[in-house]
Amino acid sequence: MITAGVLLLMSSCENVLDTKVTWQIGDDDVWRIPELAMGVLHKAYNGISNRPDCYAENFLDAATDNAVCTQRSASVYLLGQGAMTAFNNPIGNWATCYSMLEYINSFLENGLGDNILYNREDPEKDAMIKNRLRGEAYFLRAWWHFELLRMYGGKSADGKALGIPLADHFFSYEEASDNGEFIRPTYQATVDFICSDLDLAMELLPASYSGSDQNFGSTQQGRATTGAAAVLKSRVLVYSASPAMQDDDIVRITGMGKYEIVNPNLYQKKWELVARQIAEILSMDGFGTYVPVLPENIANAQSESADFAFRRYFNNNLLEANHFPPYWFGKAMTVPSHNLVKAFYARNGFPVTDPRSGIDLNEPGLDMTRLYSIMDDRFSRIIYCQNSTFGNSGEQLDMSDGGRDSHSFNENATTTGYYLAKFVSTTSGMLNPVASSGTAHYNPLLRKSEVLLNYAEASNEAYGPEVAGEGSTVSAYDIMKSVRNLAGGIMDDTWLEECADDKDRFRALIQNERRLEFAFENHRYFDMRRWLLPLDEDIYGVEITRNTDNTFSFKEKVVEHRKYGIANYYAPLPYAETSKNPNLVNNMGW
Repeated sequence: MITAGVLLLMSSCENVLDTKVTWQIGDDDVWRIPELAMGVLHKAYNGISNRPDCYAENFLDAATDNAVCTQRSASVYLLGQGAMTAFNNPIGNWATCYSMLEYINSFLENGLGDNILYNREDPEKDAMIKNRLRGEAYFLRAWWHFELLRMYGGKSADGKALGIPLADHFFSYEEASDNGEFIRPTYQATVDFICSDLDLAMELLPASYSGSDQNFGSTQQGRATTGAAAVLKSRVLVYSASPAMQDDDIVRITGMGKYEIVNPNLYQKKWELVARQIAEILSMDGFGTYVPVLPENIANAQSESADFAFRRYFNNNLLEANHFPPYWFGKAMTVPSHNLVKAFYARNGFPVTDPRSGIDLNEPGLDMTRLYSIMDDRFSRIIYCQNSTFGNSGEQLDMSDGGRDSHSFNENATTTGYYLAKFVSTTSGMLNPVASSGTAHYNPLLRKSEVLLNYAEASNEAYGPEVAGEGSTVSAYDIMKSVRNLAGGIMDDTWLEECADDKDRFRALIQNERRLEFAFENHRYFDMRRWLLPLDEDIYGVEITRNTDNTFSFKEKVVEHRKYGIANYYAPLPYAETSKNPNLVNNMGW
Protein backbone atom coordinates (compact mmCIF):
# COMPACT_ATOMS: atom_id res chain seq x y z
CA MET A 1 0.00 0.00 0.00
CA ILE A 2 1.36 3.47 -0.96
CA THR A 3 1.08 6.04 1.80
CA ALA A 4 -0.06 9.62 1.36
CA GLY A 5 3.43 10.76 2.32
CA VAL A 6 5.02 8.81 -0.51
CA LEU A 7 2.46 10.17 -2.97
CA LEU A 8 3.30 13.69 -1.84
CA LEU A 9 7.01 13.00 -2.26
CA MET A 10 6.48 11.60 -5.77
CA SER A 11 4.38 14.59 -6.71
CA SER A 12 6.94 17.12 -5.45
CA CYS A 13 9.74 15.39 -7.35
CA GLU A 14 7.85 14.99 -10.61
CA ASN A 15 9.33 18.06 -12.34
CA VAL A 16 12.86 17.46 -11.09
CA LEU A 17 12.99 13.82 -12.11
CA ASP A 18 11.17 14.21 -15.39
CA THR A 19 13.25 12.07 -17.76
CA LYS A 20 14.09 13.48 -21.18
CA VAL A 21 16.07 12.13 -24.07
CA THR A 22 18.89 14.32 -25.43
CA TRP A 23 16.90 15.95 -28.22
CA GLN A 24 14.22 17.03 -25.74
CA ILE A 25 16.64 19.01 -23.54
CA GLY A 26 16.05 22.75 -23.88
CA ASP A 27 17.73 25.92 -22.65
CA ASP A 28 15.89 25.83 -19.33
CA ASP A 29 17.34 22.40 -18.63
CA VAL A 30 20.86 23.41 -19.60
CA TRP A 31 20.93 26.30 -17.15
CA ARG A 32 19.63 24.37 -14.17
CA ILE A 33 21.77 21.23 -14.50
CA PRO A 34 25.40 21.90 -13.51
CA GLU A 35 26.90 19.25 -15.80
CA LEU A 36 25.10 20.65 -18.83
CA ALA A 37 25.96 24.24 -17.98
CA MET A 38 29.65 23.39 -17.60
CA GLY A 39 29.41 21.53 -20.89
CA VAL A 40 28.75 24.84 -22.62
CA LEU A 41 31.95 26.29 -21.18
CA HIS A 42 33.86 23.14 -22.05
CA LYS A 43 32.97 23.73 -25.70
CA ALA A 44 35.36 26.70 -25.59
CA TYR A 45 38.10 24.49 -24.12
CA ASN A 46 37.52 21.76 -26.66
CA GLY A 47 37.97 24.21 -29.51
CA ILE A 48 41.66 24.49 -28.53
CA SER A 49 43.65 21.84 -30.36
CA ASN A 50 45.31 19.07 -28.38
CA ARG A 51 48.15 18.76 -30.86
CA PRO A 52 50.68 21.37 -32.00
CA ASP A 53 50.41 20.19 -35.64
CA CYS A 54 46.92 21.64 -35.68
CA TYR A 55 46.96 23.44 -39.04
CA ALA A 56 45.42 20.61 -41.07
CA GLU A 57 47.92 18.24 -39.40
CA ASN A 58 50.90 20.51 -40.02
CA PHE A 59 52.88 22.96 -37.93
CA LEU A 60 52.40 26.61 -38.84
CA ASP A 61 56.21 26.92 -38.88
CA ALA A 62 55.99 25.29 -42.32
CA ALA A 63 54.62 28.60 -43.61
CA THR A 64 57.73 30.41 -42.30
CA ASP A 65 61.49 30.21 -42.80
CA ASN A 66 61.64 27.47 -40.15
CA ALA A 67 60.27 24.62 -42.23
CA VAL A 68 58.48 23.42 -45.33
CA CYS A 69 55.44 21.24 -45.88
CA THR A 70 55.94 18.25 -48.16
CA GLN A 71 52.20 17.99 -48.92
CA ARG A 72 51.35 20.33 -51.78
CA SER A 73 47.63 20.31 -50.96
CA ALA A 74 48.10 21.28 -47.31
CA SER A 75 46.83 24.60 -45.98
CA VAL A 76 50.24 25.79 -44.72
CA TYR A 77 51.84 25.05 -48.09
CA LEU A 78 49.11 26.98 -49.89
CA LEU A 79 49.56 29.85 -47.42
CA GLY A 80 53.23 30.18 -48.34
CA GLN A 81 52.33 30.10 -52.02
CA GLY A 82 50.18 33.21 -51.77
CA ALA A 83 46.82 31.43 -51.59
CA MET A 84 45.43 33.64 -48.82
CA THR A 85 42.53 35.72 -50.14
CA ALA A 86 39.46 37.39 -48.68
CA PHE A 87 37.45 34.51 -50.17
CA ASN A 88 39.66 31.74 -48.84
CA ASN A 89 42.10 32.01 -45.95
CA PRO A 90 43.87 28.61 -45.64
CA ILE A 91 44.28 29.14 -41.89
CA GLY A 92 41.23 31.33 -41.27
CA ASN A 93 39.55 31.00 -37.88
CA TRP A 94 36.91 33.75 -37.91
CA ALA A 95 33.80 31.57 -37.64
CA THR A 96 35.37 29.16 -35.13
CA CYS A 97 36.49 31.92 -32.77
CA TYR A 98 33.17 33.73 -32.75
CA SER A 99 31.35 30.44 -32.17
CA MET A 100 33.56 29.83 -29.13
CA LEU A 101 32.86 33.36 -27.88
CA GLU A 102 29.11 32.76 -28.13
CA TYR A 103 29.43 29.67 -25.92
CA ILE A 104 31.46 31.64 -23.38
CA ASN A 105 29.14 34.65 -23.25
CA SER A 106 26.11 32.40 -23.02
CA PHE A 107 27.69 30.70 -20.01
CA LEU A 108 28.61 34.01 -18.35
CA GLU A 109 25.04 35.25 -18.69
CA ASN A 110 23.19 32.05 -17.78
CA GLY A 111 25.45 29.58 -16.06
CA LEU A 112 26.40 31.45 -12.88
CA GLY A 113 23.10 32.64 -11.47
CA ASP A 114 21.11 31.62 -8.39
CA ASN A 115 19.06 29.21 -10.50
CA ILE A 116 21.94 26.76 -10.71
CA LEU A 117 23.90 25.16 -7.88
CA TYR A 118 27.27 23.51 -8.38
CA ASN A 119 27.30 22.43 -4.73
CA ARG A 120 23.87 21.95 -3.14
CA GLU A 121 25.12 21.26 0.38
CA ASP A 122 27.55 24.13 0.89
CA PRO A 123 26.68 27.67 -0.34
CA GLU A 124 30.24 28.86 0.31
CA LYS A 125 31.68 26.05 -1.80
CA ASP A 126 29.11 26.78 -4.50
CA ALA A 127 30.27 30.40 -4.59
CA MET A 128 33.91 29.27 -4.85
CA ILE A 129 33.13 27.01 -7.78
CA LYS A 130 31.20 29.78 -9.53
CA ASN A 131 34.12 32.17 -9.05
CA ARG A 132 36.46 29.62 -10.60
CA LEU A 133 34.13 29.04 -13.53
CA ARG A 134 33.70 32.78 -14.04
CA GLY A 135 37.48 33.15 -14.07
CA GLU A 136 37.77 30.35 -16.63
CA ALA A 137 35.17 32.03 -18.81
CA TYR A 138 37.02 35.36 -18.73
CA PHE A 139 40.29 33.59 -19.57
CA LEU A 140 38.71 31.72 -22.47
CA ARG A 141 37.04 34.86 -23.76
CA ALA A 142 40.45 36.56 -23.76
CA TRP A 143 42.01 33.50 -25.43
CA TRP A 144 39.57 33.44 -28.34
CA HIS A 145 39.57 37.20 -28.79
CA PHE A 146 43.37 37.10 -29.03
CA GLU A 147 43.23 34.24 -31.52
CA LEU A 148 41.17 36.57 -33.69
CA LEU A 149 43.37 39.59 -32.99
CA ARG A 150 46.67 37.98 -33.94
CA MET A 151 45.10 36.62 -37.13
CA TYR A 152 43.02 39.62 -38.26
CA GLY A 153 44.36 42.62 -36.35
CA GLY A 154 46.17 45.04 -38.64
CA LYS A 155 46.30 48.36 -40.45
CA SER A 156 43.61 49.75 -42.67
CA ALA A 157 44.42 51.56 -45.92
CA ASP A 158 44.49 54.89 -44.07
CA GLY A 159 47.21 53.63 -41.71
CA LYS A 160 45.10 53.06 -38.59
CA ALA A 161 45.86 49.98 -36.48
CA LEU A 162 42.56 48.17 -35.97
CA GLY A 163 41.47 45.27 -33.82
CA ILE A 164 38.52 42.93 -34.26
CA PRO A 165 34.79 43.29 -33.45
CA LEU A 166 34.39 42.50 -29.77
CA ALA A 167 31.98 39.85 -28.51
CA ASP A 168 31.39 41.30 -25.05
CA HIS A 169 27.99 39.64 -24.60
CA PHE A 170 25.81 36.95 -26.13
CA PHE A 171 24.37 38.26 -29.38
CA SER A 172 20.69 37.62 -29.94
CA TYR A 173 19.43 36.66 -33.37
CA GLU A 174 18.16 40.20 -33.87
CA GLU A 175 21.52 41.72 -32.97
CA ALA A 176 23.41 39.29 -35.18
CA SER A 177 21.14 40.22 -38.08
CA ASP A 178 22.00 43.92 -37.72
CA ASN A 179 25.40 43.67 -39.39
CA GLY A 180 26.02 47.40 -39.44
CA GLU A 181 26.41 47.42 -35.67
CA PHE A 182 29.65 45.44 -35.80
CA ILE A 183 32.72 47.61 -36.25
CA ARG A 184 36.45 47.25 -35.64
CA PRO A 185 37.69 49.17 -32.61
CA THR A 186 41.30 50.33 -32.54
CA TYR A 187 43.97 47.71 -31.98
CA GLN A 188 44.74 49.19 -28.57
CA ALA A 189 41.07 49.19 -27.54
CA THR A 190 40.92 45.48 -28.39
CA VAL A 191 44.05 44.87 -26.33
CA ASP A 192 42.58 46.82 -23.40
CA PHE A 193 39.41 44.69 -23.51
CA ILE A 194 41.36 41.43 -23.58
CA CYS A 195 43.66 42.54 -20.75
CA SER A 196 40.65 43.57 -18.66
CA ASP A 197 39.23 40.05 -19.00
CA LEU A 198 42.60 38.60 -18.06
CA ASP A 199 42.88 40.81 -14.99
CA LEU A 200 39.47 39.55 -13.86
CA ALA A 201 40.54 35.98 -14.56
CA MET A 202 43.71 36.43 -12.50
CA GLU A 203 41.62 37.58 -9.53
CA LEU A 204 39.22 34.63 -9.72
CA LEU A 205 41.30 31.64 -10.80
CA PRO A 206 43.33 29.36 -8.51
CA ALA A 207 47.12 29.35 -8.82
CA SER A 208 47.11 25.58 -9.37
CA TYR A 209 45.03 22.43 -9.05
CA SER A 210 46.39 19.97 -6.53
CA GLY A 211 45.16 17.61 -3.86
CA SER A 212 42.02 15.50 -3.79
CA ASP A 213 39.28 18.13 -3.79
CA GLN A 214 36.78 17.31 -6.54
CA ASN A 215 36.56 20.89 -7.81
CA PHE A 216 40.03 22.28 -7.10
CA GLY A 217 42.21 19.16 -6.97
CA SER A 218 44.58 17.46 -9.37
CA THR A 219 41.74 15.99 -11.44
CA GLN A 220 41.09 19.51 -12.73
CA GLN A 221 44.61 20.00 -14.12
CA GLY A 222 44.54 21.45 -17.60
CA ARG A 223 42.04 24.15 -16.74
CA ALA A 224 42.99 27.81 -16.71
CA THR A 225 44.95 29.18 -13.75
CA THR A 226 46.17 32.56 -12.57
CA GLY A 227 49.49 31.79 -14.22
CA ALA A 228 47.89 30.97 -17.56
CA ALA A 229 46.06 34.30 -17.59
CA ALA A 230 49.28 36.12 -16.67
CA VAL A 231 51.30 34.53 -19.51
CA LEU A 232 48.59 35.29 -22.04
CA LYS A 233 48.46 38.90 -20.85
CA SER A 234 52.22 39.28 -21.38
CA ARG A 235 51.80 37.94 -24.92
CA VAL A 236 48.94 40.32 -25.70
CA LEU A 237 50.98 43.24 -24.36
CA VAL A 238 54.13 42.52 -26.36
CA TYR A 239 52.07 42.21 -29.54
CA SER A 240 50.44 45.56 -28.80
CA ALA A 241 53.79 47.41 -28.88
CA SER A 242 55.15 45.60 -31.96
CA PRO A 243 55.92 47.72 -35.03
CA ALA A 244 53.27 46.15 -37.27
CA MET A 245 50.53 47.10 -34.81
CA GLN A 246 51.16 50.86 -34.67
CA ASP A 247 49.37 53.64 -36.53
CA ASP A 248 51.25 55.11 -39.48
CA ASP A 249 52.02 58.24 -37.48
CA ILE A 250 54.16 56.04 -35.20
CA VAL A 251 55.49 53.28 -37.49
CA ARG A 252 55.14 53.17 -41.27
CA ILE A 253 55.82 50.13 -43.48
CA THR A 254 58.16 51.08 -46.32
CA GLY A 255 58.61 47.69 -48.01
CA MET A 256 58.90 43.97 -47.39
CA GLY A 257 60.91 43.64 -44.18
CA LYS A 258 61.30 47.42 -43.93
CA TYR A 259 59.69 50.06 -41.75
CA GLU A 260 60.30 53.58 -40.49
CA ILE A 261 59.73 54.69 -36.90
CA VAL A 262 58.03 58.03 -37.52
CA ASN A 263 57.64 59.00 -33.87
CA PRO A 264 60.51 57.42 -31.86
CA ASN A 265 59.46 59.09 -28.62
CA LEU A 266 55.89 57.77 -28.67
CA TYR A 267 57.06 54.36 -29.87
CA GLN A 268 59.54 54.02 -26.99
CA LYS A 269 56.98 55.19 -24.42
CA LYS A 270 54.66 52.42 -25.55
CA TRP A 271 57.41 49.88 -25.01
CA GLU A 272 58.18 51.39 -21.58
CA LEU A 273 54.54 50.95 -20.54
CA VAL A 274 54.48 47.35 -21.76
CA ALA A 275 57.81 46.60 -20.03
CA ARG A 276 56.44 47.90 -16.70
CA GLN A 277 53.28 45.81 -17.06
CA ILE A 278 55.19 42.63 -17.88
CA ALA A 279 57.62 43.32 -15.01
CA GLU A 280 54.61 43.14 -12.66
CA ILE A 281 53.87 39.65 -13.99
CA LEU A 282 57.49 38.58 -13.54
CA SER A 283 57.24 39.53 -9.87
CA MET A 284 54.37 37.06 -9.32
CA ASP A 285 54.97 33.74 -7.58
CA GLY A 286 56.21 31.10 -10.00
CA PHE A 287 57.66 33.53 -12.52
CA GLY A 288 61.09 35.02 -13.13
CA THR A 289 63.05 31.78 -13.54
CA TYR A 290 63.78 30.32 -16.95
CA VAL A 291 62.92 26.63 -17.31
CA PRO A 292 63.91 24.90 -20.58
CA VAL A 293 61.38 22.51 -22.05
CA LEU A 294 63.11 19.17 -22.68
CA PRO A 295 62.04 16.36 -25.04
CA GLU A 296 60.73 14.25 -22.16
CA ASN A 297 58.39 17.11 -21.19
CA ILE A 298 56.48 16.97 -24.46
CA ALA A 299 56.70 13.39 -25.81
CA ASN A 300 56.96 10.07 -23.97
CA ALA A 301 55.99 12.36 -21.13
CA GLN A 302 55.90 11.03 -17.59
CA SER A 303 54.98 14.31 -15.92
CA GLU A 304 54.43 17.85 -17.09
CA SER A 305 57.03 20.58 -16.85
CA ALA A 306 56.82 23.23 -14.13
CA ASP A 307 57.10 25.70 -17.03
CA PHE A 308 53.66 24.82 -18.39
CA ALA A 309 51.05 27.42 -17.47
CA PHE A 310 48.44 26.11 -19.91
CA ARG A 311 48.79 22.96 -21.94
CA ARG A 312 46.81 20.32 -23.81
CA TYR A 313 47.37 16.59 -23.59
CA PHE A 314 47.05 13.72 -26.04
CA ASN A 315 47.92 10.03 -25.87
CA ASN A 316 48.20 8.50 -29.33
CA ASN A 317 50.59 8.32 -32.30
CA LEU A 318 48.85 10.71 -34.70
CA LEU A 319 51.63 13.30 -34.57
CA GLU A 320 54.24 10.63 -35.29
CA ALA A 321 52.16 9.29 -38.19
CA ASN A 322 52.32 12.75 -39.73
CA HIS A 323 55.98 13.57 -39.08
CA PHE A 324 58.09 10.41 -38.71
CA PRO A 325 60.33 9.61 -41.72
CA PRO A 326 58.62 7.33 -44.28
CA TYR A 327 61.03 4.47 -43.53
CA TRP A 328 59.58 4.49 -40.04
CA PHE A 329 56.02 4.54 -41.44
CA GLY A 330 55.48 8.30 -41.19
CA LYS A 331 54.48 10.93 -43.75
CA ALA A 332 57.19 13.55 -43.00
CA MET A 333 54.67 16.33 -43.58
CA THR A 334 56.59 19.14 -41.82
CA VAL A 335 60.38 19.14 -42.15
CA PRO A 336 62.86 21.75 -40.82
CA SER A 337 64.66 24.08 -43.22
CA HIS A 338 68.36 24.76 -43.62
CA ASN A 339 67.44 28.38 -42.82
CA LEU A 340 66.54 27.25 -39.31
CA VAL A 341 69.73 25.19 -39.02
CA LYS A 342 71.80 28.30 -39.76
CA ALA A 343 69.93 30.19 -37.03
CA PHE A 344 71.56 28.07 -34.32
CA TYR A 345 74.70 28.80 -32.36
CA ALA A 346 77.81 26.77 -31.77
CA ARG A 347 78.53 25.72 -28.20
CA ASN A 348 81.01 28.58 -27.96
CA GLY A 349 78.10 31.01 -28.37
CA PHE A 350 78.84 32.31 -31.87
CA PRO A 351 76.30 31.98 -34.69
CA VAL A 352 77.21 29.11 -37.01
CA THR A 353 77.31 31.70 -39.81
CA ASP A 354 80.30 33.31 -38.04
CA PRO A 355 83.67 31.59 -38.73
CA ARG A 356 84.50 32.09 -35.05
CA SER A 357 82.01 29.30 -34.38
CA GLY A 358 84.70 26.93 -35.61
CA ILE A 359 83.06 26.29 -38.99
CA ASP A 360 83.28 28.31 -42.19
CA LEU A 361 80.09 27.66 -44.16
CA ASN A 362 81.81 28.99 -47.29
CA GLU A 363 84.48 26.31 -47.16
CA PRO A 364 84.42 24.37 -50.47
CA GLY A 365 83.11 20.83 -50.07
CA LEU A 366 82.23 21.37 -46.40
CA ASP A 367 81.02 18.20 -44.70
CA MET A 368 78.14 19.60 -42.66
CA THR A 369 78.23 16.71 -40.24
CA ARG A 370 81.12 18.73 -38.77
CA LEU A 371 78.73 21.67 -38.40
CA TYR A 372 76.09 19.52 -36.73
CA SER A 373 78.65 18.23 -34.24
CA ILE A 374 79.42 21.68 -32.81
CA MET A 375 75.83 22.87 -32.42
CA ASP A 376 74.49 23.99 -29.06
CA ASP A 377 72.31 21.59 -27.06
CA ARG A 378 69.03 22.77 -28.58
CA PHE A 379 69.83 21.57 -32.08
CA SER A 380 69.44 17.83 -31.49
CA ARG A 381 66.24 18.38 -29.52
CA ILE A 382 64.60 20.08 -32.48
CA ILE A 383 66.15 18.64 -35.64
CA TYR A 384 67.24 15.27 -36.99
CA CYS A 385 70.14 15.70 -39.43
CA GLN A 386 72.36 13.42 -41.52
CA ASN A 387 73.73 10.60 -39.32
CA SER A 388 71.40 11.42 -36.40
CA THR A 389 70.31 8.32 -34.50
CA PHE A 390 66.55 8.08 -34.94
CA GLY A 391 64.85 7.85 -31.56
CA ASN A 392 65.68 4.67 -29.68
CA SER A 393 66.29 2.67 -32.88
CA GLY A 394 70.07 2.71 -32.66
CA GLU A 395 70.05 3.36 -36.42
CA GLN A 396 71.29 6.46 -38.19
CA LEU A 397 69.21 8.47 -40.61
CA ASP A 398 70.61 8.65 -44.14
CA MET A 399 69.31 11.53 -46.26
CA SER A 400 72.13 11.27 -48.82
CA ASP A 401 71.20 10.61 -52.44
CA GLY A 402 69.80 7.07 -52.57
CA GLY A 403 69.76 6.71 -48.80
CA ARG A 404 66.66 5.12 -47.33
CA ASP A 405 65.59 8.40 -45.71
CA SER A 406 66.18 10.53 -48.81
CA HIS A 407 63.69 12.09 -51.18
CA SER A 408 65.33 10.22 -54.06
CA PHE A 409 64.55 6.91 -52.32
CA ASN A 410 61.01 7.79 -51.23
CA GLU A 411 59.00 10.62 -52.78
CA ASN A 412 57.32 11.27 -49.43
CA ALA A 413 60.63 11.78 -47.64
CA THR A 414 62.19 15.08 -46.61
CA THR A 415 62.90 17.68 -49.25
CA THR A 416 65.30 19.64 -47.04
CA GLY A 417 67.69 16.98 -45.72
CA TYR A 418 66.25 17.22 -42.20
CA TYR A 419 63.46 15.68 -40.12
CA LEU A 420 61.55 17.01 -37.14
CA ALA A 421 62.73 15.85 -33.70
CA LYS A 422 60.77 18.21 -31.45
CA PHE A 423 57.41 16.88 -30.26
CA VAL A 424 57.84 13.43 -31.84
CA SER A 425 58.24 10.32 -29.74
CA THR A 426 61.60 8.60 -29.37
CA THR A 427 59.83 5.23 -29.63
CA SER A 428 61.04 4.54 -33.14
CA GLY A 429 58.88 1.48 -33.81
CA MET A 430 55.59 2.92 -32.61
CA LEU A 431 54.07 3.05 -36.12
CA ASN A 432 55.02 -0.49 -37.08
CA PRO A 433 51.68 -1.91 -38.27
CA VAL A 434 52.45 -5.26 -36.65
CA ALA A 435 52.67 -3.72 -33.16
CA SER A 436 51.75 -0.03 -33.22
CA SER A 437 51.55 1.96 -30.00
CA GLY A 438 50.92 5.47 -28.71
CA THR A 439 52.46 7.61 -26.03
CA ALA A 440 51.66 10.57 -23.80
CA HIS A 441 52.29 14.05 -25.20
CA TYR A 442 51.91 17.57 -23.88
CA ASN A 443 51.28 20.56 -26.10
CA PRO A 444 52.49 23.64 -24.17
CA LEU A 445 50.30 26.57 -25.24
CA LEU A 446 51.41 29.03 -22.57
CA ARG A 447 54.78 28.71 -20.84
CA LYS A 448 55.93 30.74 -17.87
CA SER A 449 59.32 31.26 -19.51
CA GLU A 450 57.57 33.11 -22.33
CA VAL A 451 57.05 36.01 -19.92
CA LEU A 452 60.84 36.31 -19.58
CA LEU A 453 61.33 36.44 -23.34
CA ASN A 454 58.45 38.88 -23.72
CA TYR A 455 60.01 41.07 -21.05
CA ALA A 456 63.45 40.88 -22.69
CA GLU A 457 61.93 42.13 -25.94
CA ALA A 458 60.05 44.98 -24.27
CA SER A 459 62.94 45.91 -21.98
CA ASN A 460 65.44 46.11 -24.83
CA GLU A 461 63.15 48.47 -26.75
CA ALA A 462 62.37 50.56 -23.69
CA TYR A 463 65.72 50.74 -21.89
CA GLY A 464 68.37 49.01 -23.98
CA PRO A 465 70.06 45.63 -23.50
CA GLU A 466 71.73 45.98 -20.11
CA VAL A 467 69.39 48.16 -18.06
CA ALA A 468 66.98 46.58 -15.58
CA GLY A 469 63.96 48.79 -16.08
CA GLU A 470 61.37 50.10 -13.67
CA GLY A 471 59.95 47.37 -11.44
CA SER A 472 62.44 44.74 -12.59
CA THR A 473 65.65 43.24 -11.23
CA VAL A 474 66.75 41.75 -14.58
CA SER A 475 67.74 43.22 -17.92
CA ALA A 476 67.24 41.85 -21.41
CA TYR A 477 70.91 40.82 -21.32
CA ASP A 478 70.42 38.85 -18.08
CA ILE A 479 67.49 36.95 -19.56
CA MET A 480 69.24 36.09 -22.81
CA LYS A 481 72.32 34.91 -20.91
CA SER A 482 70.16 32.59 -18.81
CA VAL A 483 68.28 31.20 -21.82
CA ARG A 484 71.45 30.53 -23.80
CA ASN A 485 73.14 28.89 -20.83
CA LEU A 486 70.27 26.73 -19.56
CA ALA A 487 68.73 25.77 -22.90
CA GLY A 488 71.76 25.76 -25.16
CA GLY A 489 74.60 24.92 -22.79
CA ILE A 490 76.41 28.07 -23.97
CA MET A 491 78.89 29.26 -21.34
CA ASP A 492 80.88 31.77 -23.40
CA ASP A 493 79.18 35.19 -23.51
CA THR A 494 81.53 36.90 -25.97
CA TRP A 495 78.95 37.09 -28.74
CA LEU A 496 76.22 38.14 -26.32
CA GLU A 497 78.39 40.99 -25.05
CA GLU A 498 79.16 42.12 -28.60
CA CYS A 499 75.45 42.32 -29.39
CA ALA A 500 74.74 44.17 -26.14
CA ASP A 501 76.64 47.19 -27.46
CA ASP A 502 73.76 48.01 -29.80
CA LYS A 503 69.97 47.88 -29.30
CA ASP A 504 69.33 46.90 -32.93
CA ARG A 505 71.80 44.00 -32.81
CA PHE A 506 70.37 42.87 -29.51
CA ARG A 507 66.84 43.00 -30.95
CA ALA A 508 67.96 40.63 -33.70
CA LEU A 509 69.52 38.34 -31.09
CA ILE A 510 66.30 38.29 -29.02
CA GLN A 511 64.26 37.52 -32.12
CA ASN A 512 66.59 34.67 -33.00
CA GLU A 513 66.59 33.23 -29.48
CA ARG A 514 62.80 33.34 -29.52
CA ARG A 515 62.86 31.57 -32.88
CA LEU A 516 64.83 28.70 -31.36
CA GLU A 517 63.01 28.63 -28.03
CA PHE A 518 59.55 28.39 -29.56
CA ALA A 519 60.41 26.43 -32.71
CA PHE A 520 57.37 24.41 -33.83
CA GLU A 521 55.19 25.88 -31.09
CA ASN A 522 53.43 27.94 -33.80
CA HIS A 523 54.84 31.32 -32.76
CA ARG A 524 57.14 32.10 -35.67
CA TYR A 525 54.49 32.99 -38.27
CA PHE A 526 52.85 35.58 -36.06
CA ASP A 527 56.19 36.85 -34.72
CA MET A 528 57.52 37.49 -38.22
CA ARG A 529 54.40 39.45 -39.11
CA ARG A 530 54.36 41.61 -35.99
CA TRP A 531 58.11 42.32 -36.30
CA LEU A 532 57.73 43.11 -40.03
CA LEU A 533 60.48 40.68 -40.97
CA PRO A 534 60.83 39.69 -44.65
CA LEU A 535 58.28 36.96 -45.36
CA ASP A 536 59.36 36.20 -48.92
CA GLU A 537 62.87 34.82 -48.45
CA ASP A 538 63.67 31.55 -50.24
CA ILE A 539 63.62 28.38 -48.16
CA TYR A 540 66.73 26.21 -48.33
CA GLY A 541 67.57 22.59 -47.81
CA VAL A 542 70.72 20.58 -48.37
CA GLU A 543 71.56 18.10 -51.12
CA ILE A 544 73.74 15.34 -49.66
CA THR A 545 76.08 13.06 -51.58
CA ARG A 546 77.88 10.09 -50.06
CA ASN A 547 81.50 10.01 -51.19
CA THR A 548 83.47 6.84 -51.91
CA ASP A 549 85.28 7.16 -48.57
CA ASN A 550 81.92 7.34 -46.72
CA THR A 551 82.24 11.05 -46.06
CA PHE A 552 79.56 13.39 -47.34
CA SER A 553 79.37 16.42 -49.60
CA PHE A 554 76.67 18.98 -48.99
CA LYS A 555 75.18 21.58 -51.31
CA GLU A 556 72.65 24.19 -50.29
CA LYS A 557 69.62 24.34 -52.56
CA VAL A 558 66.39 26.32 -52.75
CA VAL A 559 63.48 24.00 -52.04
CA GLU A 560 60.67 26.54 -52.00
CA HIS A 561 60.01 30.09 -53.14
CA ARG A 562 57.66 31.96 -50.82
CA LYS A 563 55.06 34.16 -52.49
CA TYR A 564 54.13 36.56 -49.74
CA GLY A 565 53.50 40.24 -50.37
CA ILE A 566 53.30 43.21 -48.01
CA ALA A 567 49.56 42.64 -47.62
CA ASN A 568 50.38 39.31 -45.92
CA TYR A 569 51.57 41.10 -42.80
CA TYR A 570 47.83 41.15 -42.06
CA ALA A 571 45.09 38.71 -42.95
CA PRO A 572 41.99 39.81 -44.85
CA LEU A 573 38.68 39.83 -43.05
CA PRO A 574 36.39 37.25 -44.69
CA TYR A 575 34.66 38.58 -47.79
CA ALA A 576 31.32 37.26 -46.56
CA GLU A 577 31.60 39.53 -43.51
CA THR A 578 32.73 42.73 -45.24
CA SER A 579 30.21 42.34 -48.06
CA LYS A 580 27.25 42.30 -45.70
CA ASN A 581 28.62 44.93 -43.33
CA PRO A 582 29.94 48.13 -44.97
CA ASN A 583 31.17 49.38 -41.57
CA LEU A 584 33.66 46.53 -41.28
CA VAL A 585 36.91 48.07 -42.56
CA ASN A 586 39.36 45.60 -44.09
CA ASN A 587 43.14 45.51 -43.69
CA MET A 588 45.48 47.24 -46.13
CA GLY A 589 46.05 45.44 -49.40
CA TRP A 590 42.77 43.57 -49.26
